[in-house]
Amino acid sequence: MTTTELRQVMDVTARRDHLLNLIKQAPRQTITTGDVYTLYRTTLTGDQLGRNAARRDLRDLAHRGHLIPTSVNGQRAYWFNPKAPRRHPVSPKESMRALQLAIATEGGEWTPGRARVVLRRSTGTHIYRSVARDRLERLHREGLVELHSERPGHCYYTSLITDGVTA
Repeated sequence: MTTTELRQVMDVTARRDHLLNLIKQAPRQTITTGDVYTLYRTTLTGDQLGRNAARRDLRDLAHRGHLIPTSVNGQRAYWFNPKAPRRHPVSPKESMRALQLAIATEGGEWTPGRARVVLRRSTGTHIYRSVARDRLERLHREGLVELHSERPGHCYYTSLITDGVTA
């Protein structure tokens, strides 16, 4: 086996993207592990990939939202999902902007718990305390909030933003 052939087999992401492109060419058919195994044997050089790799690739594409799992004659099969996979509607930058705006307008002491409420309201999903703490620490590193610590393990932040400009 040459180095090029080995790279082609070992690069999982490229292989799965290749499989997705092949599936897109015939979107109206169901695809099974056997179909993918046959595609791999005909399109990839050599027969290094087995049915387990084909099964894992199909499951990964379904998990990422590109394929819809179904059952045909009692066997697992997949349909191509014509809709683009859903991404989270709020980017990390947008949630940071919402937190920064809340800190600038409301002022006061900001703990991870208080920041978590604002982040949850802006994203519409659950936010861990550690994520809120990381966002506050990032604002501190950028010089937008000041860190205050009363005792070990307990800290709060105050705003350095005045009228949209850092003080």
